[in-house]
Amino acid sequence: MRPLHILVLCFLAAASARAESLSGYWCGIGEQNNTDGVKSCWSANLTLHGTAGRMDYPSLECGGTLTFERVDGSTRFYRERIEYGRDRCLDDGLVKVEPQGASMRWEWTGSGITATAVLSPNCVESAPKTGSAEPPAVVSALRQP
Repeated sequence: MRPLHILVLCFLAAASARAESLSGYWCGIGEQNNTDGVKSCWSANLTLHGTAGRMDYPSLECGGTLTFERVDGSTRFYRERIEYGRDRCLDDGLVKVEPQGASMRWEWTGSGITATAVLSPNCVESAPKTGSAEPPAVVSALRQP
């Protein structure tokens, strides 16, 4: 192998190893500003097992898988694929996560929209389509813009 190929393979292996070390469950309330200027809030549950994971949005009744794409410092990037509730959530977003102590700073971008949250580990893991990070009265389930 040429030295450049070896260097690239080493870099990819190191990035994958750093992603694999991030595992856990976090939940909270996500916020997004829609293109029409309306702000929406909804529950968000993040589960990571290294290079794989999932996002569930219980109050929106949608969610799907996360596939690792890359790492940049302490920030990891995953591609989200909505598996259920496709009529209620946008597909193919880029999810950026960065540990902040025990919490996780989370950001979703796609279709000209950005959503953010600080997710906490202090939650009870629930089934993918049930549960809420806050009582339903607090969460407004606005759908796709």
